[in-house]
Amino acid sequence: MGDASGTPTTGLLSAVRYLKDNRILPIGFDKRTADPDIAVLGAAYEDADFLGGVDRTRYEIRLDAESTSGPLTIDVGLWYQPIGYRWARNLDSYTGAFEPERFVRYYDEMAAASALRIAGGEAAIP
Repeated sequence: MGDASGTPTTGLLSAVRYLKDNRILPIGFDKRTADPDIAVLGAAYEDADFLGGVDRTRYEIRLDAESTSGPLTIDVGLWYQPIGYRWARNLDSYTGAFEPERFVRYYDEMAAASALRIAGGEAAIP
């Protein structure tokens, strides 16, 4: 979501528009023909490989001479967490307010246990 100046925000009171929809779309979902109530908005609509059941992200990792001797193993994972880190951290500034402080404490205690790896893969590089 974004505020009035287009700056990303997770604050529900300051958000006025969606900047990018980063949900994982259901398999078979066609963002070009979706009903406006569930439409893909912002930059995600223009993202050519953000499709129903698929999104591709490219990572480039620079290795120094010592780490390129191989073999290397790359392990990737797609994680789901019901409450995003950035959203929870936005509440840190509400010091002295019981409810936000309690929520952040609960989040800190449970974040690792609430995350679920929903997909993954591994590749070996000789």
